[in-house]
Parts: sequence; structure tokens; C-alpha cells
Amino acid sequence: MRSADRSFPSDLEHRVLAFMRTCCGISAKAHVIVAVSGGADSLCLLHVLHRLADEFPLEIHVAHLDHMLRGNASGDDAAFVSGQAHDLGLPCTVESRDIAAYRSLHRCSIEEAAREVRYQFLREVACRYGAGIIMTGHTRDDAVETVMLHLVRGSGIHGLRGLEPVNAFPLAPEEDEDRDVLQIIRPLLSVTREETLRYCRLRGLTHCEDASNESLDFLRNRMRLEVLPVLRQLNPRCDEALLRLAVAAAEDDDHIIAAANEVWAHSVAVSKSCVRIDVQQFADSSPAVQARVVRRAIIGVAGSARDVATSHIVSVRSLAGMRPGKQVDLPCGVVWRREEATLLAFRRDDDPNAEVIMAPEQPVALAVPGETRIPGWRIVATCHGGPCDATGNELVAYLDLGRTGSKLSVRRRKPGDRFRPLGMQLEKKLQDFLVDAKVPSRFRDSIPLVTSESHIVWVTGWRIDDRVKVGPHTQEVLRLEFVRDPLSHAS
Repeated sequence: MRSADRSFPSDLEHRVLAFMRTCCGISAKAHVIVAVSGGADSLCLLHVLHRLADEFPLEIHVAHLDHMLRGNASGDDAAFVSGQAHDLGLPCTVESRDIAAYRSLHRCSIEEAAREVRYQFLREVACRYGAGIIMTGHTRDDAVETVMLHLVRGSGIHGLRGLEPVNAFPLAPEEDEDRDVLQIIRPLLSVTREETLRYCRLRGLTHCEDASNESLDFLRNRMRLEVLPVLRQLNPRCDEALLRLAVAAAEDDDHIIAAANEVWAHSVAVSKSCVRIDVQQFADSSPAVQARVVRRAIIGVAGSARDVATSHIVSVRSLAGMRPGKQVDLPCGVVWRREEATLLAFRRDDDPNAEVIMAPEQPVALAVPGETRIPGWRIVATCHGGPCDATGNELVAYLDLGRTGSKLSVRRRKPGDRFRPLGMQLEKKLQDFLVDAKVPSRFRDSIPLVTSESHIVWVTGWRIDDRVKVGPHTQEVLRLEFVRDPLSHAS
């Protein structure tokens, strides 16, 4: 054996020890969950940490997740990891999750599903055993591959950070932000995959071989096996260049994050079901900061930003320059609406404004002109011959009085209701209109309908009937406004 090989294991161990002392900021006896798949990388990490116990004692708990994707091979890996932990005298948690079912339910790639479920599992194990740290066996090669994957996906500056030595583990949507932050630490990021293989070989450690790592069905494998080898032919120092890019991106990203946090602190109001952003302060910030604020709001409302592309972020940002009432419906189930002074983000099935008006049980005649009260609201009707002062307020409607007549009432919807939405030449079922407008079903009966003697003239808050719109031949304009009045009662 060459002298270099004889010194290699201790050299790698000393590098990991130096990393933990200088980069992690963790103390000895910290309770750590070590994620072990059974491959060379995670097996190397486990044995290095165990061998460093005298130098840097940690309370290690081994965690392994069976993804149930490779038949008996998955079970064999689980048994192998459990045996390794037993031989080292370490506690171990081995569980299985149906990744394929998760993928089908959440309509994502198998790689995304495996990653999300794996981290959910690691979080649960850490919480179960009171650990504040999760360690993984990601190597320098993983870091390089991640930067390239994010680059080709167009994930922006934040994605170009790639893998970092230490990250705060993302909070689950239901978790309190004031609780102690769970950390994820990657002690092998300065170590290559070849070095972990050599470490296992020199220590006499047999690791598991995952046949799926050679499958070109997975994007990361294609990047590792096909794309990066070509790039290294073009530039033998390609890996170093990509890692320098990641460092530069992290520095720029930190600056953007700080600016976005400042905007968030001064212009955002968060409630249990929605996020409101001050339009003026949002518009005054840079596009990069706006994008971060939008993404943070989406995660706050939906729990994740899966399926949210750059084009979706741009469409939300554009709402700041639109008139009130405009909205954008994102594929993640979050709706954004432009209000008078704010941008409102909420879950599609939990519109905070959907219940602001309750249609009366029985039809109530409107005083035209005059004021009519229904529970919680005043309906103010004024008539004038001047132009419309359109404000974009969805609770104000301007109608042609000659077409509506003065005998109007407000009521709930009835089966078979139809009207002609503004801009359409044919009538449409009210039910179909509400479905197309994505009004949650449980709110549809609460929407007041202003009706004339012959038909619906206004689906309050949503659309007037095209037949009563103000036009060039309108002689008198009817202005209807719903005004909040908690003390009012039906007249």
C-alpha cells in the first residue's frame, strides 16, 4: 500500500473534524440525526463521525428511509443500514414510505417526491428524538451537480447557491417560527465522491450499490453521466468554476434576501389564511426583491412554491400596476388579487372576502334612490346624469337606470338563475359563471344578486349584466354601493 493511501483515512477524518469545529458552530454532545442510505457517501460520513467520537463526541442517531421503489433491494439496504448501526452501537430508525403514491398524489417527478418525503421523514425523526441537527453525506460532486441542475432549470440566483455546508431546515407550514431552528449540515461538501469510495475501501467497508444511480431516466444521473463529462472536456476546471459561481451567487443572494426582509417587515401583514402587501412599498422595490417577497408569501399561504415558475412570479408582480379587482390564479392553489392599496394572497378555497356580504334569506326591495339595509351592510343607490367615477371597487356598480328601472331588489341565487355577463352577447347559467370565476362552492349562496323585474342586473362583487351597462345613449346613471355597516339590520 502506498504511503499516501495509508495516511488518507486520517486525512479525510481530520478535514471533517476541522469542518465541524470551524463551520458548524455546534458543540460536543449535540444530538445529531445522520441520514444513511447505505451508499458509500453516507456510510463514509457515519464511520468518520463514529471514529471522531473521542475528538468531537456527538449523540448520533442513524436514520434510514426505504423508498419502496426497488423491490427486495430496498429492503436489503434497510437491513444493511440497521446492521451497521447495531455494529457501531448506535440507535437507528428505519421506516418505509410509498414514494410512488406520494408522487401520484402531488403530481411531481419521482426525484422531487423522494426528496420531499425523505426530508419529511428526517424532520420527524429529529423532532421525535429531540435532535437539532440533521447530517447528510452530500459531497463536492453533489454540490457541482446541483448547481448545474438549477442552472438548466433557470432557477435564478437563489438556486445557483446550490448545496451549502449549513442550512436552516425549512419550517413546516404548521410550525412556529419562534421555535428552535432545525439545522441541516453537510460535513462532506469538500470531499469528492471518489474519496468516499476510497475511504470505504481502505477501511474495509462494504457499501450498498443502488442500480438506479446508473439509470438515465433521472435528470441528475444524466447530468452526472452525460453532461458534466462533456463540460470537463471543455474546461478541466469546470467543477471549480461552478463552485465559484455558487459562492458568488450566495453573496448576491444574501444582499437580495436582506432587502426583501426589510420590505417584508414594513409592508406585509400576515394572518392565518392570507398575506397582504402594501402596493406602494412593493412597487417601489426592485424586481428581484419583489420576486422574493412574492415567493415568501406563496410559501406562507400554500406551504410550498412547487409548480410556481418565474412567469407566475412576473404575473403577480404585474398586478401592482393594474386596477383593483384584477387577480392571478396560480397552479399551487394560491390566488393573488389587486385591492385598493394592497396585494392580497390567499388559498383558492379560502377567499377572505368571499363572506363579506351575506345575501338576505328573502328578497329585499331597494330604495332607488335611497339607502337600504341588510345584515352587516348598507346599500346606497344614487342617480345622476354625469359620467361614471369608476374606482375599481368591486362593491360599486354603475348601471343604466333606463334599462334597470327603479324596481330593484337584492336576493340569494335560485336554481336556474341566468344572466348575461358584461362583455357577452348570450346568457350564461349563474352556476357556470361562478364556477368559471373560481368562487368556492360554499360561498356561492352568500353572494347577493341585485335583480330587476326581468333579470339579474348585478352579481355583487363580480359582474354586472351586459344589458344594463352604461353606454353612449345612457341618460341617467344608477350608482349602487355596498357599504359595510356591522350595526345595520334588514329593513
